[in-house]
Amino acid sequence: MQFISRFINLRMGMAGALVMGSIVWMINAGFGWWPATTAAMKQAAYTFLFGGMLIKMLDAIAIRIKNRYLAVATATIITASVTIILVYIIHSLKGTPRPFASTLPTMIMAPPGFLALAIRKRIRG
Repeated sequence: MQFISRFINLRMGMAGALVMGSIVWMINAGFGWWPATTAAMKQAAYTFLFGGMLIKMLDAIAIRIKNRYLAVATATIITASVTIILVYIIHSLKGTPRPFASTLPTMIMAPPGFLALAIRKRIRG
């Protein structure tokens, strides 16, 4: 477990997977139980694995760049962009009835969420 936690922020990954998976399930629920569950599981798996890893990357960027404003901006822009692009790609694969609508919550929540995490990491060090 310690090896995994070096690369994935487990707590944030699990919380994000539950929240984002639930939102995506509701977005796709009108297409039936199975398509909604498929979309939700894809979102939850992505959020847990890649979201958890991207938070670790965000932490590294936020503390390694000397200028604090540049560090926070760079960490936020890189992680939010990667997240939005990857989520859209995952939902564009077979199984998600509404790929853009399923990506929209990520587009809305990722930038401010990553910004808050980058600021917190920069302050705490």
